[in-house]
Amino acid sequence: MLKPMLPTLYEEAPRGKEWSYEIKYDGFRCGLEWDNQKITLWSRNGKDLTKKFQEVIEWCERSKDHFQEHLPIYLDGELAVQNTSVQSNFEKIQQRGRMKRAETIKLQSQSRPATFFAFDILLLNGKSIRSLTLQQRREKLENLIPIENNENNRIKVVQSTSNLDGLWDEVFLHRGEGIIAKKINSKYEAGKRSHEWRKIKNYKTVQGTITQWNPENDYFSISVTEQNQWINIGKVKNGFSTENKQTLSTFFHKNGEKLPDSSFQVPPSICADIHCLNAKDGELREPNFGQFRFDLVADSCTYENVLQGLAQFSEEIDLSNLEKQFFKYQSKLDFLIYIRLIAPYLLPHLKDRLLTVIRYPDGVENDHFYQKHVPSHAPTFIKGVGKEEEKHLVCQDLKSLIWIANQAAIEYHVPFQKYMHDSPSEMVFDLDPPSINQFPLAVEAAQLIKKMCEHQNYPTFVKTSGRKGLQIHIPLMDPMSYEQTREFMKAVSSVLVENYPESFTVERLKKHRGNRLYIDYVQHAKGKTIIAPYSPRATREGTVATPLFWNEVEEGLDPTQFTIKNIMKRIEEKGCPWGERYFLTKTM
Repeated sequence: MLKPMLPTLYEEAPRGKEWSYEIKYDGFRCGLEWDNQKITLWSRNGKDLTKKFQEVIEWCERSKDHFQEHLPIYLDGELAVQNTSVQSNFEKIQQRGRMKRAETIKLQSQSRPATFFAFDILLLNGKSIRSLTLQQRREKLENLIPIENNENNRIKVVQSTSNLDGLWDEVFLHRGEGIIAKKINSKYEAGKRSHEWRKIKNYKTVQGTITQWNPENDYFSISVTEQNQWINIGKVKNGFSTENKQTLSTFFHKNGEKLPDSSFQVPPSICADIHCLNAKDGELREPNFGQFRFDLVADSCTYENVLQGLAQFSEEIDLSNLEKQFFKYQSKLDFLIYIRLIAPYLLPHLKDRLLTVIRYPDGVENDHFYQKHVPSHAPTFIKGVGKEEEKHLVCQDLKSLIWIANQAAIEYHVPFQKYMHDSPSEMVFDLDPPSINQFPLAVEAAQLIKKMCEHQNYPTFVKTSGRKGLQIHIPLMDPMSYEQTREFMKAVSSVLVENYPESFTVERLKKHRGNRLYIDYVQHAKGKTIIAPYSPRATREGTVATPLFWNEVEEGLDPTQFTIKNIMKRIEEKGCPWGERYFLTKTM
């Protein structure tokens, strides 16, 4: 194995033509050594990780014909489990690193596979190329590994760019770990920490009170209030100036109560900004002291505000009326935090589409109204399409999405085509049972439609409607008119109705449907809309139009279980069922 070259931590990224920039994935630094006899994954400390990440090894073996003539090779990279194209799941990769049983590792590798993100090549055809410049090594790396958008690839090349601002916007949107800046003419210095490679972390800022100090290890405990009780969210040691640390230690010695473990404790009063990557289960990840906040009182340091800080909202938007009750159990702040966290998954389905939102200024149990056009009071970054006096609303970026959500826009409906096109980019079957009690009819219809589409080699993606039904999306690549898609959808619907007349219908009038499920293909037309994937719905429970794995579409599925409170946990645990495949998979 080769000891890796290490980046130096900086607060800001350098600028200039001599620098390139990469996403910093949150995982295990890893070397991949591959010769004609074996493939080995090495940790930065020389630990053999091969048995723990067999999915990477198996992919290499399946791809051996492509790499054979270039062996032996040695790649430098990061082992990570992806949430999105930019954000990785450190908790998942950490769990994998602790696993020992082959059966458990196998199951995890299938449900949440790891990927080796290669950003350098040090050995090619058995010859060291460390003396080449980074730019030269990158050319060889990109020639060796095809840069293609295939989520099944277990080795991917980390993209390099000269566009620092664009990359940082992506990292901020996805709440990624950060970026790495590298001098394009840098040589590879194995085992050394270099200033020619610089890491810039995407720290979140939270507010807390400093309530305890342990002089033996110099850690300060940070507390916040939750439901009128003080809780500990973690400890911080780094980031203090000598003066600040001396002031704090003197204060604790003078005013603190000495505890049995020799630490000192004071009542909540000293408010501060703390920078960290995350705060979970009473621990702060990579915490650093920011500054004292003399403008705050202790009671304002709440756990809700911690969650808001971790979500990373743009400072350009003033969030309002956060305490207002939007759903039965969730406030407007809960709703906005959900929109911020789901943004990387929701925005791709909104971009370039004429947006219709439904606004509920006083929550879902009060008056609402539809909005299609850019309001007169909108800031200049809110974009619209059409004539100046009646521009149709479009949502192209995170800042726009948060502003729109802050206007109490709870539901997000989009047409089937992008605004610059006349043809649909997808077909969508809307399966609408008469009530939630007949939801099993939607499951049955979805499975039948999937089988019929598979027979035609049409890929299908399924989601809940967020209410009582299911919706099946079929992405299109070749241009098809609405007349052509209507013909196909009508044919599929007719087959189901003819074979299961007691279960399904295409009757538009509700009074004539009886207890049958309505297969709605008529709504798939120009000017019509469908609820966007991951959009909340205006229900008391705060349900969400939720993408599903097909193996979840079975008896016992409850569409009301998916709410703004649990969707992010579901994605972190299982990944997004549609992932990048929806945008990469197209039907001919």
